[in-house]
Amino acid sequence: MKITRSRNPRSPQLSNIVTSNTPSNEDPSKLSNQTGEKSSIPAPVLRENPEPTSSNAPIPLALTSIFFVIIFIAGIYLALNSGGFRSDVFSPKLVSWSGGGAGGVAAPVDPKVVGKRIYTQNCVVCHQTSGLGMPGQFPPLVGSEWVVGGDWVADNHLVSILLHGMQGAVQVKGVTYNNAMPPWKQLKDDQIAAVLTYIRSEWGNAAAPISPEYVKSMRDKTTARTEPWSQKELKAMPAESAGTSAAPAAPAPAAAKTTPSA
Repeated sequence: MKITRSRNPRSPQLSNIVTSNTPSNEDPSKLSNQTGEKSSIPAPVLRENPEPTSSNAPIPLALTSIFFVIIFIAGIYLALNSGGFRSDVFSPKLVSWSGGGAGGVAAPVDPKVVGKRIYTQNCVVCHQTSGLGMPGQFPPLVGSEWVVGGDWVADNHLVSILLHGMQGAVQVKGVTYNNAMPPWKQLKDDQIAAVLTYIRSEWGNAAAPISPEYVKSMRDKTTARTEPWSQKELKAMPAESAGTSAAPAAPAPAAAKTTPSA
């Protein structure tokens, strides 16, 4: 006979069990203790618990979908607001100050700096960073009569295109293009003025700036417009320079009141 110790920590009272040449695979409930009596401990209690196992469960599909949606939205935000990750693009958080100290006054922001930022965000895909456009698809802005003026094209035509867009065939520097220019009337007056001022002074262009007040006046004049312009329609529009546009007439002075003589 031999005495074996149970490996089941849940049954310390079975630490000493007497077996009489019983095969190890015999039902433990039939084993006898030291008094020769059968054990009253059920067999399942005497058996050892199975070892825990580990497995690689797949990530839930919903969690994976949310992750990729967040990445997609973040990519769109960077594309629209990164400014090409260039240090020379205007950032509204970087404001220069004059006078120094906490009581300094914010210096006015150069419209061309703001215009460059707007151009980079909205126009560079078609007209390119160089302003040369894409041959056969999108016209250049460098030396374009539509930008700096020429022939019959004037400032009011340029502002009208930015506000309502343009479609159909258009001639630029003797080359015909047939593509669509989307409207940008969702931009504010000062934003349109800034981007036009930028393209009229960049890449060797040398035209006068466009003021927000002039953009507003053109917006008011064409507020009923719902379709993009065609070259034929713009050619029928009388040319007008932003610097010589007619100012609203001043109100007539009130007539002097006369008091009857006594």
